[in-house]
Amino acid sequence: MSVNSLVAQSVASGPATQAPLSFNGDPSLFMFNLFLMTAMFFLGAMMAGKQGGRIWQQRRFDHPLDPITIYRLILMFAGTGISLRCGAEAMYLWSWNPDAPAMVARTAMAKRWLDPIACAAGAIWMTLAILGEPGIEHQLRKAPLPVDMWSRWPALARALGVVMVSFVAAFAAVVLR
Repeated sequence: MSVNSLVAQSVASGPATQAPLSFNGDPSLFMFNLFLMTAMFFLGAMMAGKQGGRIWQQRRFDHPLDPITIYRLILMFAGTGISLRCGAEAMYLWSWNPDAPAMVARTAMAKRWLDPIACAAGAIWMTLAILGEPGIEHQLRKAPLPVDMWSRWPALARALGVVMVSFVAAFAAVVLR
């Protein structure tokens, strides 16, 4: 992507702002979006990776159409979709620099290529949820299934760490510009 691209020309000819013009000069809104998009990219990738790993680990025991496999696929594609969509936006926001319009143009183009892939992952997630719902619900209703969610709170510690680091990074990026 060269400086001659329309996006690069637009960035170069526009005002030298701390954030894309769509933020209307509001640094707190820019920071909030940078934080959320970064955190959700990492959390989505963690979800997709965990579920993909579980599917691979259990491939000898779980049939591809078992409710547990469908459930894991639903979570994997949901994580993939959110990770790609938020990751593309985070990449664009992190790369914002009116002094480097060619770089901004490259990330904007990459974002435009990643968005349809993220939507495809989302469509697969929703399709699997609709198609697998009757079988998954049937299996979940077969026997009493106590769910002790309180014992799982420590499993969120890593995710909370990702959220905190993303906030600190976004805050520092906005404040130190």
